[in-house]
Amino acid sequence: MGQYESEAQLENRFIKQLETLGYQYVTIKDNDDLLAHFRKILNERNQTNLKGKPLTDAEFQRVYTELVGTKSHYKISYDLRGSINSPIGKISITRDSGEPLFLNIFDVKNAAANTYEVTNQITMMGRYENRYDVTVLINGMPLLQIELKRRGVEFSQAFNQIIRYRNETFKDSLFRMVQLFVVSNGEDTRYFANGDGNLNSKFMFRWTDKHNKWLNEITEFMESFFPPERLHSILGQYVIFDESHSRMMVMRPYQIYAVEGIINQVENHPDKNGYVWHTTGSGKTITSFKASQLLKQREDVDKVIFLIDRNDLDVQTSKNFNSYLGAKNGDLAIDRTDDTKTLVKQLQQTDEKLVITTIQKMNNAVSKDYYKNLLAPYRDKKVIFIEDEAHRSQFGDMRKNVNNWFKNAQHIGFTGTPIFKENIGSDGRTTQDLYDQELHHYLIKDAIRDQNVLGFNVQYLQTFDAEDIDDNGQADANAIDKKEVMEHPDRLEQIARHIILNHRQYTKNGEFNAILTVPNTRVALAYYDIFKKLQAQNPEGEKLNITSVFTWAANEQDNEKYQDQDDVTSRHGLEHIVADYNQLYGENFSVEDFKDYFNDISIRMKQHHVKTPEQNIDILIVVNMFLTGFDSPKLSTLYVDKKLKYHGLIQAYSRTNRIDNLNKPFGNIVNYRNLKTETDDAIRLFSDGSREAFLAPSYEEMAENFRQAIEKLHDIIKQPKDVDNLYNMGEDHISEFIKAFRDVLRIYNKIRVYDEFKWENFALDLTPQQYESFQSKYREAVEYLEREAKNNKKISIVDDLDFELALIQQDDIDVSYIMGLVQNIDFMSTVDDIVDHTEKIKQQIEQAAQSQLHTKKELLLRFLEEEVPQYAEQANVDVLTEFNQYINQQKEDRFNQLSKEVEVPVDSLKHQLDEYNFRGECDSRSINNDLKGIPFKEKRQRRERIMLAIQDIGDHYKALD
Repeated sequence: MGQYESEAQLENRFIKQLETLGYQYVTIKDNDDLLAHFRKILNERNQTNLKGKPLTDAEFQRVYTELVGTKSHYKISYDLRGSINSPIGKISITRDSGEPLFLNIFDVKNAAANTYEVTNQITMMGRYENRYDVTVLINGMPLLQIELKRRGVEFSQAFNQIIRYRNETFKDSLFRMVQLFVVSNGEDTRYFANGDGNLNSKFMFRWTDKHNKWLNEITEFMESFFPPERLHSILGQYVIFDESHSRMMVMRPYQIYAVEGIINQVENHPDKNGYVWHTTGSGKTITSFKASQLLKQREDVDKVIFLIDRNDLDVQTSKNFNSYLGAKNGDLAIDRTDDTKTLVKQLQQTDEKLVITTIQKMNNAVSKDYYKNLLAPYRDKKVIFIEDEAHRSQFGDMRKNVNNWFKNAQHIGFTGTPIFKENIGSDGRTTQDLYDQELHHYLIKDAIRDQNVLGFNVQYLQTFDAEDIDDNGQADANAIDKKEVMEHPDRLEQIARHIILNHRQYTKNGEFNAILTVPNTRVALAYYDIFKKLQAQNPEGEKLNITSVFTWAANEQDNEKYQDQDDVTSRHGLEHIVADYNQLYGENFSVEDFKDYFNDISIRMKQHHVKTPEQNIDILIVVNMFLTGFDSPKLSTLYVDKKLKYHGLIQAYSRTNRIDNLNKPFGNIVNYRNLKTETDDAIRLFSDGSREAFLAPSYEEMAENFRQAIEKLHDIIKQPKDVDNLYNMGEDHISEFIKAFRDVLRIYNKIRVYDEFKWENFALDLTPQQYESFQSKYREAVEYLEREAKNNKKISIVDDLDFELALIQQDDIDVSYIMGLVQNIDFMSTVDDIVDHTEKIKQQIEQAAQSQLHTKKELLLRFLEEEVPQYAEQANVDVLTEFNQYINQQKEDRFNQLSKEVEVPVDSLKHQLDEYNFRGECDSRSINNDLKGIPFKEKRQRRERIMLAIQDIGDHYKALD
């Protein structure tokens, strides 16, 4: 279609295409028409059950109440979805005669047994008159709502319009039954689930083909998404309600294609296994749940066993499955096996077709004679194993034991990082060797493209200079001991200082947390002690909550001893850590309660919150734990001081790339070993060589994008003060400013964490002061539009905008924080090293919100440039004392200068400062006495000058006592 296709033209084309797909167009003007039409179809579909007696008005009202509820208690979306997706697709009411009546409203199994219709421009009356663009009716029920906008319109407009419709006119109408929304501007299309809670634009999904190719343009989207058979399968099988979170979910296309691939494999290739390669963070639990649910409904399947390799995942998976199956109030739709005995009982029960257990319990069941005898009658049953994290759990004797026992089993594996020839282990088998066929793949490059996970900003930092050893610790046979170099206390302390210095920048000033991964327990303990020592040496500096977790061997070798003490093992070291942990958080864990300690750490890492920093874990030191299977949007940074390769590297990196909010643009990977070759190899293997998709843009690219965004802003508005003129020009002009500056905000939020970023590089385009002023104007513009919409009670341009105010949240950076960073500098290093550190600190000062640092910003910068380099090669520098002395000297110089300018003694000026600090104002009478004999006009000017100068001195030169 042409570039200038109107919204009406797009709507007509949409309807025509639906008609070609088999939908019947019907004219429905308003809510009364909608109810009458639904009633007509309901009577027609249920002639047999009605026995020739159509529903009376009272009976139809009971149907309506069953579906929608009453004004005092509307049904929630789950009840509606449950009615539609129940195995029978029926509801029950009582007829006027007192007889029970079952009414078929939706045929779940047979798509062709339903009626598919389309209508448009239904008018619904509420606070405002709302006219819905296009509605898809199935059996007269409005199950899909489509909102269309002309090409070029900001995509959020349709989403925000749907939010308004839901709030204003969905409540008391059949539109409460809407399951899905589709929004499109012709060239870009999304779908998402309805629900009673707040809808989140992050869960608007693109539709794709089986090969993950976007089908964005409305015509290709409709050809794939809207054929009745496909729409029926989405509504009948791939809409899920998460009971624990009271939200309706619809599966993403790659999840749907994977489930269909699994069903096809079981149905048509029962002698072949299969595996699904879906990258870490893509939602494999929902995919495996839906596959398990559909498989257990098949008559040719006796058991579906969801097999995992860790008990903590066993618990979490059971909770998720029960939630998705609609279990309420602690009831279980399925029960997980607590022990092998329970597992065997569940395997024997013919009415329990879905079982969740660990591979360890399953191995016990098929290995011990007592259990084997009980299970003998079930050896030839058709069993489907759904195996999560196949790359971890399915290589070894336990898998062989299970295979040898179940003669008619079929294995379906899920993995985010398959085993190929390049990363094959001692087992000698690849994922394909074990699982025969790949059923579907969704790579990390696809997930990053679709914004289901974040890309990575990877840094490689050299930690020592040596020609005969590389940063991985690789050395010639006759070279220095590589382990001694890599684990030397001086190197570890250098890294610890770098982490302390940069952690706030990497984690958006503590909003997120980090993991430090190391090669063994000995190094983990060494790092813990170094961090503890550094923070004890600097009690006034930045406080980071740091802990560690790892497992230990029952009989450790000498090289695993803690602190080179023969009688102190890593277990003893962990005991010290747990004791510190208990003291910090008020807990009472012990090494014997390791599972409870582990779980508490997991909770704190996931529930990290900037408003309760004392309860957070800022940095968790690990060897292998938490590097696989741990998902937390609050984890943004991985510090790496160990060798990682292939699937281990991708799994570890992927801990950081869960989407949280606009303040987390990508996962930060800080490598203290040169893992560039290993990273590139892993990208090639697991992301089809798509390095550009895997990694965040280079600094040069981000800098160019930043300049372009600033240029577009200046095309609309030159100076912050000019924004005020827009209020006389109308909401459209204010909207254009908001959009332009919002793009500047978005890019700044990403570029600010790059080491290379310095505001002065952009000063000719936009100064920090202008940026802050534009921020204020941006917020004022947002508040103005929202206030106008509320006061004038009209549909405002507010609906068309995503303000993203989270981008201008203030950073908690103050003078004490900056001084803490300065104190962490190793002053025994060279002047060049110290200058490098001070540049990093200056960068944070420049990036901080000026309202929090402006009174001392200039002083801090001068102190860093003039004084700090002089402390090189000095031990035990008291930075706070030095800074206070610097402030006092600067203040003295300022008094002397002011005294000469206004011809008032220094002591008199200092008296004024005392008055200002004590009473909040100067002593004007005393100033007049000091200015006796001066003409009135000149005296007034000097008095005002003195008072302003005293206030400025008081704010700028207050010491940090």
